[in-house]
Amino acid sequence: MWEYVLGGATLFGLIVGLFSVYNGRATRKLLIEEEKHTRELIAKMDERIATMNERFAKMDERFAKMNERFFKIDERFEILLKALDAHIKASATEHQEIMRKLTEH
Repeated sequence: MWEYVLGGATLFGLIVGLFSVYNGRATRKLLIEEEKHTRELIAKMDERIATMNERFAKMDERFAKMNERFFKIDERFEILLKALDAHIKASATEHQEIMRKLTEH
């Protein structure tokens, strides 16, 4: 009777051991595939980030050009404002002179 119990336990141990080995190999294979997939995804992300960096660099160049143009526009407006201010002062002086002459008589 003990022969069959030991035989059954041995058979059970053998089955559990074989499934353990199979499960370990399957897990290792799955982990290797997942690592490969993860590396591919990281490589794609690196490419996209590099592309984004190039686009941001181009945007920076365009913004720099826009800033130069705005600076030139600001300079032109400053010149126009100074001319307009000078014209207003001259007109005010002329109007004061006219009003003075009208009020003298």
